[in-house]
Amino acid sequence: MFSKSLFKQSCKANGAMWAIITFATCFMLACVMLIAGGGNLAEAKTAIADTIIQGELTSQMQQRAVNYYMISNEALGHFDETFKAELVKAALGQEAADAYAAAYRASLEAGKSEAEAKADGQAAASRAASSVAYAASVKELSDYAAVVAEEKGYAADSVEAKEIQGAIFTVLNPMVGADVYMFDEFYAKQGEAAPRYELTDILTTSAKERAAYRSDYAAKNSAVFLAGNMIEESNVQLVVDALASFGVTKEKYREFGFDDYAQIKDIAVSALIDFRANLAYRLENIRDGETEESIVAELTKDITQSLLASLPSEVGDALEEIGQMDMYGTLVGSIFFKMAGLLLPIIYLIMTANSLIAGQVDSGSMAYILSSSVKRRAVTFTQGVFLVGSLFLMFCCTGVTSIVCLAVVDVETSLTYAKLLLINLGAFLVMFAMSGICFLASCWFNRSKHSMALGGGLNMFFLVATMLGLFGSPVLPSILRMKALNGFNYVTIISLFDVVSILEGGTAFLWKLGILAAVGLVCYVIGSAKFARKDLPL
Repeated sequence: MFSKSLFKQSCKANGAMWAIITFATCFMLACVMLIAGGGNLAEAKTAIADTIIQGELTSQMQQRAVNYYMISNEALGHFDETFKAELVKAALGQEAADAYAAAYRASLEAGKSEAEAKADGQAAASRAASSVAYAASVKELSDYAAVVAEEKGYAADSVEAKEIQGAIFTVLNPMVGADVYMFDEFYAKQGEAAPRYELTDILTTSAKERAAYRSDYAAKNSAVFLAGNMIEESNVQLVVDALASFGVTKEKYREFGFDDYAQIKDIAVSALIDFRANLAYRLENIRDGETEESIVAELTKDITQSLLASLPSEVGDALEEIGQMDMYGTLVGSIFFKMAGLLLPIIYLIMTANSLIAGQVDSGSMAYILSSSVKRRAVTFTQGVFLVGSLFLMFCCTGVTSIVCLAVVDVETSLTYAKLLLINLGAFLVMFAMSGICFLASCWFNRSKHSMALGGGLNMFFLVATMLGLFGSPVLPSILRMKALNGFNYVTIISLFDVVSILEGGTAFLWKLGILAAVGLVCYVIGSAKFARKDLPL
C-alpha cells in the first residue's frame, strides 16, 4: 500500500517548491502579525473607541445639565409661588403680630415718634412673615422634590430621587440659620461664590422679569452642581466601572478630562446657553401643533446629541462596531489565514496534485512506475500521503510561526495560543479539502491540462469568491460592507472555515471543520478508486 521509493521521488521532485512556498507563507504571516501588533492597528482602534466614548460622555454631561436646569428652574418657580402664598398667610399670623408689637414698643421706649414706631413695627412684621414663609416654603419644596421623583418613576429612597432633591436644594442653597446656608461649603469647595436666592422684591417684580431671574440663577448653579457632583471620587468610580468593558480605566478617564471641574462646567454651560437661546426663539415663534413640552424634548435631543446619534444610524453602528471589534484577531484570522495566507499553499497543492498523478500519466512516467511492481492503489495511497503530509507539515510551520509572533507582540486581542492553533488547524482542513478536489481531478483525467483546469479552476474560484464575499460578510463593519457580495460566501467551501466562531470561543466551527475533513476524505477515496479502475494510455 505504501511505496517508499515513490514517496522519496515525490519529495525530491516537489521538496524545493514546498520549502519556498512554506518559507514565503511563514514570512508573510510574521510580517502581518508583527507589523499589525506593532501598535498602529491598536492605536487606530483605540482612537476610534476613545472618540466614541468621549462623545457619549459629553452627550451624557449635556443631557444631565439640561435635566438639572429644567428640574431646578421648575422647582424655583414652584418655590416662588409657595413663598408668595405663605407670605400672605404669615403676614396675618401670630408671629408677624408679635414682631410688630415688640418692635413698636421698643421704638416708643427709645423715644421715637408714633409714626416711626409704626414703621419699625411694620418692618419687623415683614421680616418675621418672610422668615416664616421661607421656612414653610423650604419644607414644602422637599415634598415637591419627592413628587417630581415619583412622577419620573423613581422610588422615594432611590439614588435618582436623592439626586433630584440634591439638584433642587443645591441650586436653591436655602438658609438654615442666621447667615448660614445649606450648601455654602459645597460651593466654596469648587471655588465658587455661594449663591443667594433673592426674594426681597418678589411681590413687586413682573412675572417676566422674575422668570428671567430664575432661569439665569438655575442655569448658573445647575452647571456648578453637575460639575461638582461628577468629580466626586465615588461618581468617577461608578462611571469607570460602567465603561470597564470598553477598556476605560480610571487613568484613561482622567485623560479624557471628565474628572476636571472646569471642563465639565464648560460643557454644561455651553449646552445650557444653546438650549435656552433656542428655547426662547422657538417659544416666540411657536408653530401650529407644537407645545412647549414638545419643543423642550426636541431641543434636548438636538443639543445633547452624541457623535453616534448625530450620524446616520448605519454609520453610527459601524463606528461602534469598529470601536468594539478585535481588529488584530480579524486581520490574522479572517484576512490572512482565510485568504492571503491560502494563496501560495493553493498554488502549491494545484501544481503538486497534478504532478503526482495526471502529470506522470501525461508524460508517460506512470508506465515505468507501474511496471516496477507498484500497484495502482499503492501509487494513489503514497501520493495522497505525500500531498496531505506536506500540507500538514506546512501548517505546522505556520502554527509555530504564529505562536512565536503572538508571544512577541503586545496587543489587546481575544486571540490566544489555543485559538491560534485552532485557526491553523482550520486552514489545514481547508487545504485538505481543496487538495482532495485537486487529487480527484488528477486521478480522473489523463491530461494535465484537464486536471489543472478542473481542480485548479475550482480552488481558485473558491479563493476569489472568498475574497469578494469578505466585503459582504459580518466580519467587516457595516460602513465597509456591501451586502450584495455576501452571496459569494455561499459558493465557496472556505466559508466552512468559521474564524469568527473560533475567536468568540464558540463551537459552531466544529461541525463545519468536520464537513471540510469529510469533503477531502471522500475526494481522496473516490480519486483512488477511479485511478485503480480506469484505462491508462500506457
